[in-house]
Amino acid sequence: MADSTLQAQLRELQAQVTALTESLAQQGDVAAGRLRQRATAAMRDASRTAEDVVDYARSEAESVAGAVREHPAATSTALLTAGLIGGLVGYLIGASQAPHHQHRRWY
Repeated sequence: MADSTLQAQLRELQAQVTALTESLAQQGDVAAGRLRQRATAAMRDASRTAEDVVDYARSEAESVAGAVREHPAATSTALLTAGLIGGLVGYLIGASQAPHHQHRRWY
């Protein structure tokens, strides 16, 4: 009698485990579907944003190229001035960070 009760409880426990496993599998499928939809939407939005950035950069590059074509002397002067200022700033930064050696005679 005790064996049959134990076997019945064991069958019931196995049925509950099977039902729980199926329920978890269904919930996992639903969660995976939601995650897939969110990832797809995020990729679509990122793609649109990247396309907008590329279009903007292309537009600005064309604008700059047009200005350079119209004013080549001003452009070269501006680039030369920027290069000289950058070189001067680099020299000053390098000179300020160089170690200062004091020359002392040991004799």
